[in-house]
Amino acid sequence: MTTPYFEDLAERLRDSGVPSDEVSGTVDDLAAYIAESGTKPEEEFGPVEEFAARLAPPEDDGPEPDASAQTWRWTADAFQDRAMLNRFGDEGWEVERVDSVGRFVCRRDGEHPQRWEYRRETVLPGRRKAVEQRLAPDGWEPCGNWMQFEYFKRPKAASLGPDAELQAPPEIPAKRFFWSRRFYTFASCYAAFVVVACAGWLAFAPADSRTGFLVGFLLGAAIAAVLMTVRLWQEHRRHVS
Repeated sequence: MTTPYFEDLAERLRDSGVPSDEVSGTVDDLAAYIAESGTKPEEEFGPVEEFAARLAPPEDDGPEPDASAQTWRWTADAFQDRAMLNRFGDEGWEVERVDSVGRFVCRRDGEHPQRWEYRRETVLPGRRKAVEQRLAPDGWEPCGNWMQFEYFKRPKAASLGPDAELQAPPEIPAKRFFWSRRFYTFASCYAAFVVVACAGWLAFAPADSRTGFLVGFLLGAAIAAVLMTVRLWQEHRRHVS
């Protein structure tokens, strides 16, 4: 369901040169988030003209882009995104934004690559501005958001000085997706829960749909808990050994 806010936002993004498919995906994701949170888009994102400018800044602002700069898009699960951000920040990658499918859109200066550091904040609806204002005095600036997560960056030059510049940055990583063992554990347990819950519902649906749902839910939750416990125990044993 669209609102005048999102219709205006979509029109402004298209006028800024954003491809139509990316505009549709971005607006759909934002509308779904607002529908789930129950807030108004004006309260969460601010005035539409300012929000559109943040999502698609004018191309003629600032100096001409460095032709030797490198770009790279990648993503990671929420269990390790902060560690990966700081790892790649030390390799000179600056996050410019998070795109509509949750990828970090990064840029690295081709002539004078600098180290960056990152942090992630869980932001409640309507609290985005307050979080930004709290972190700004320490040099943190927002560089993207995904669902309830807001990501911040700051250059390490403030603390390292000239040492923050990389003399020989590594090549662009070949991988673009970084999933942790904890993510696979969560995904497999969730899948087991869904399968068992559906099986329980189908088995008892002819007699009592509520009983089938309850039995399936409890069995699925129990099996998912057992699987997660086993996987975490195995991971712990690997670390210990």
